[in-house]
Amino acid sequence: MKQDTLAKGDSTVHALIVQHNALINARFELNTTESRLFLALLSRIGRDDTQFQVCQIPVRELMGHSSSNSTYDLVRKTLKHFASRTLLIEKIDTSARRNSKPDFSILPLLAFAEYKHREGVVEARFNDLLMPYLLQLRENFTKAQLTELLKLKSSNAYRIYLLLREYAAFGKRVMAVADLKGILGVEEEYDRFTNFKARILDRAKAELAQTDMAFTYELEKQGRTITHICFLFKPTGSAQPAPPVLETGWEATLLEAGIAAKSIAGIKTQLESGYYDEGYVYFVVAYVRRQAAAGKVKKVGGAIYKALVEGYLLEDYRRQVRKEEEPKRRPTPTIPVLSLQERHTLDDVHAMYETMRQRHLIADATFEENLARVWLSAGFQQETDSQGIQWLVKS
Repeated sequence: MKQDTLAKGDSTVHALIVQHNALINARFELNTTESRLFLALLSRIGRDDTQFQVCQIPVRELMGHSSSNSTYDLVRKTLKHFASRTLLIEKIDTSARRNSKPDFSILPLLAFAEYKHREGVVEARFNDLLMPYLLQLRENFTKAQLTELLKLKSSNAYRIYLLLREYAAFGKRVMAVADLKGILGVEEEYDRFTNFKARILDRAKAELAQTDMAFTYELEKQGRTITHICFLFKPTGSAQPAPPVLETGWEATLLEAGIAAKSIAGIKTQLESGYYDEGYVYFVVAYVRRQAAAGKVKKVGGAIYKALVEGYLLEDYRRQVRKEEEPKRRPTPTIPVLSLQERHTLDDVHAMYETMRQRHLIADATFEENLARVWLSAGFQQETDSQGIQWLVKS
């Protein structure tokens, strides 16, 4: 069994770093030295702590082997910038479907920071507003081993490690380039993607290769513009279940959208209880994707999960089903609703194909081949509804 704490400096250092996922996805920028200080403070938080303590961080832990002549000025500059840093945390809730932009909070990182030159330590304390994101966490949090984080050298590699660690059980995370730049605090930099790739992605890939979150990535385009990055890595974490066997299309669709395995299990329970049918799952995925394409939703997976758990789109879904079934009801009021096995959006079918292709479960080289072999040959036909959505419908 691993030790819970490590002996280091004048305060207890914990081997496990735990953060709320909202903090992992928060938008802020730190340089390399500031990232080391941030990590040092995180490592001083215990799982049973109910309030933040003043932490003492030895300067040598932050500065390495800097000469004594330069240390004072470097610490002064670091603390001046670090103490002024703020975090932007977005709030995803049911109103995301109505508002073009999510609500957000801007929180100061520190309550204070002090350098005790003669003692060779930095004293600092987190701002109490961060308590919900660091203390007494029971859900929506991510754990990481300090020994793995200490292998990283750059601040961007540290942030990317945690972003991937959040999806450790899934083995894949798709992020919009704009979202990743925002989280890393480099929105105004790297106008050319080739520079972003070389200085951020490839460097992080090289650094994370030495950790338990080694990854590769694929680039997704719209036209000639690279819009998304698909991070691929080996699923890890004994505390989280492995991704489920893809027995049904809706599971593959949710997995592709970034929904965690344990969340899919909960959604399956709701389906089995009759809270909604599978059609609602496809309806939510298609709806959220349209909202994301219009810039109204940034975190697709989170918005989909909330809509499924809280059911706030159910009335919209039922209204659409009634509208589509109305012409069929006129001859006789007993015509049943079209079964889910006979109706899928083309986007969802494409998502299923990509998921199976990446897992090497199908031999079709292109989506068009798969569409013809599996769907069209089985009697499905392509249709476009009044909203411009393409469907596969079995006659």
